[in-house]
Amino acid sequence: MHTIERIYPKDLDLQNTDDQNSLHIHMQRYEFASEQLTGQRILDMACGCGYGSARLAELNPDKHITGVDIDPDAIAYARAHYQLPNLTYICANAEQFSSEQPFDCIVSLETIEHLPDPKALADNINRLLAPNGKLIASVPITPTLDGNPHHLHDFSTRSFHALFRPYSMQPGEQLEQIQWWQFKGLFSKRPDQQKQHRSEGVGNAVLKYYQRHPLYLFSRLYSMLRYGFSNRYMTCVFSRHPGKP
Repeated sequence: MHTIERIYPKDLDLQNTDDQNSLHIHMQRYEFASEQLTGQRILDMACGCGYGSARLAELNPDKHITGVDIDPDAIAYARAHYQLPNLTYICANAEQFSSEQPFDCIVSLETIEHLPDPKALADNINRLLAPNGKLIASVPITPTLDGNPHHLHDFSTRSFHALFRPYSMQPGEQLEQIQWWQFKGLFSKRPDQQKQHRSEGVGNAVLKYYQRHPLYLFSRLYSMLRYGFSNRYMTCVFSRHPGKP
């Protein structure tokens, strides 16, 4: 099934260039995160259907990966399709999930923009992360509210970094990705199960959004002038340095 909210690699058509590109950009984030992991206990916060957690576990057989997601269907899918000996899945709310032991690294990719209160997630990450732990997180850094009804916040690189500054988490290595827009089927009204790529039909959502939020068009125009017809994503490694502001 093609939806703009989640990606299910086993349902993608890898002969389709759009699906290939979509999968590549998601897997590239997880492979970047995998290279940054330290310690033994790793948390994949908002793991979705589990393909990314499984990739972390596959590339790091010496570490234990815990995947957490609020959607019981996604967790059930993960347990059925992406299980490994060093991988555990838990159905829980990312903002409320707790653990008796801290995690050495927390991975949270394309999560923050979906939440009503990003600070609540940041607070919980701060509680869950070991004193010298790492956070590897990502957000879109170009406007997305007009095209993705599941996104509740826009971020820039500056506002993304600022979210974790109060917790003495300093930004380090970064991965910036470019995803060029797909114009095929932009105004299609086919249901998800009949879509040929994830962004099909997005034009309809965009027009409806501008009817309710006409001034947002200026944000879109500025982004287009700066970045062209593309979305940009930032994955950043935040390292905790206790005592530093």
